[in-house]
Amino acid sequence: MSAVAFDLAADRTAATVPVCAGRVLVLAGAAFGAANLIQWGVMTGALGWHPAVLGLSWPVAVGVFLAGVFRLRRAGGEAGRRVAGWSRLAILIHIGAALALAGLSAAAGDWELMRWTSAVGLTLYGLAWAIAAIRTGTANMAVLAAIAFAGVAGIALRFGTPDPYLIHVCALALVALIPGLWLALGRRL
Repeated sequence: MSAVAFDLAADRTAATVPVCAGRVLVLAGAAFGAANLIQWGVMTGALGWHPAVLGLSWPVAVGVFLAGVFRLRRAGGEAGRRVAGWSRLAILIHIGAALALAGLSAAAGDWELMRWTSAVGLTLYGLAWAIAAIRTGTANMAVLAAIAFAGVAGIALRFGTPDPYLIHVCALALVALIPGLWLALGRRL
């Protein structure tokens, strides 16, 4: 038996909840970070793409995210199923908030209300990290919550410019992508 065959035949331990959560955070940070970067690039003209792309980036990002969560649910064992459930709930809350903002915007005739959608997303990250910090007593998670809430403030202060999309990218990198990589590698926060 070769070393490769031996390695492939070895029992693998099931992924833990933190490792699965890290994978979802990496996926969210990458998918939604890319969507925000595209939004910023189109709004500033840096990409030179048609503004119709603005209507496509979010549905594509949500589709990529949900496909990744579905894959994790199938392959991640019990921990993967738990994390997938939380992730689906979070994305449904975000979609619900976006639809509520769209309804309010249509009723008010003011589509500027939709700019709060990114702030809602970062608020969800902040709340999740704050709850995790309280439950675990981990100061690092409290710092991540504070960063998310600071990102919300930064977004709100720069409304009316393309900057909130770039702020959202940076905040997602700090509160989703980097901590997600850390957790996915089996490290503790």
